[in-house]
Amino acid sequence: MNYCRIGVVFLICGFLGACAATGVQVTEQQAQTFQVGKSTYADVVANLGEPTSVTSSSNGNRVAIYSYSAVASRPQNFIPYIGPWISGYDTKSSAVTFVFDRTGILRETNSTQNNTGAGVNLAAGNPQQPNANPLLPSR
Repeated sequence: MNYCRIGVVFLICGFLGACAATGVQVTEQQAQTFQVGKSTYADVVANLGEPTSVTSSSNGNRVAIYSYSAVASRPQNFIPYIGPWISGYDTKSSAVTFVFDRTGILRETNSTQNNTGAGVNLAAGNPQQPNANPLLPSR
């Protein structure tokens, strides 16, 4: 039995287990491709898929919301012995809202993007930047 292969399999499983995502990710660029006053609810759903939630108001308007959230464990969480002292997670979330009138014509779009970092001790604070060293103070 090859112990190296078993080690690689466990390593890959560990990294895959460190991430999670839910919802439908829609970028601001995708949202801007739809024209207010021209695009329809059917156009949006055909291009982006079913929204994560839909709300109908008493005036006949329909609001389609595409929300997305992803969390990733920081690599330093897996360092033996010191990982618990510098562990952290980065969360990205977005919500894109499309407002349609009673005839199904797009009247308004809104987009919100969030980037949050959470950690303990030395890793507490902002989202980690690429190639950042968690042991050095931020500038």
